[in-house]
Amino acid sequence: MLKQEAEWLAQNIYSLNTNEVFPLLNIGSSTKKFREETQPWINNYIFKPAREEGYPVIHLDIKTNEGVDIAGDLCNPDILQEIAKLNIKSVMCSNLLEHLSNREEICEIIYSILPIGGYLFLTVPCDYPYHPDPIDTMFRPDIDELKREFPALKMIDGKIVCSRYNGTSLPFVIFAIAFMLRLMLPMYKSHTWRDSIAKLPYLFKQVSATCIVLQKV
Repeated sequence: MLKQEAEWLAQNIYSLNTNEVFPLLNIGSSTKKFREETQPWINNYIFKPAREEGYPVIHLDIKTNEGVDIAGDLCNPDILQEIAKLNIKSVMCSNLLEHLSNREEICEIIYSILPIGGYLFLTVPCDYPYHPDPIDTMFRPDIDELKREFPALKMIDGKIVCSRYNGTSLPFVIFAIAFMLRLMLPMYKSHTWRDSIAKLPYLFKQVSATCIVLQKV
């Protein structure tokens, strides 16, 4: 998640009536380490304020790990039954849709989870390099294209945010040096080296993410 993306999400989440936002289900949450150490702005902008105010956030990811409250496939009926008991008011889904081979199915499930009046905070890459986790379908929509994934929801806000390419907490100069050193070692994990070559142009231009807020009315 880009730092500007986290800022935009936080601004929209906390500008609303918190009683209509929380409990919030964070789908594709990744781990506590990723949110707090690898990309600490995710925690600092979005989840730390909720935690300090006692607003419940439930982190869901397909993998079991520290900081994941519900681990499993969103298509699993048992997982959906567990979610149904939590009185979810809204959903956040950030940088997940581009990694799905069943995007339409997952979007339908997300829609079914949202209660009437509930909000969906949704982001995906717009101009961003290939990054498999474990796949990348290269789904790179603009605002209108992303909204079309949820035709029954009302658009509340949308923006394409831009940033330098840097997926870590390292200062950009250090990240760029480390990146260039990696390119000099093609025999080390050669499969990821090929991915690094594809990312090289993004060291010299901005990346972007498409961000929208939708509501079920």
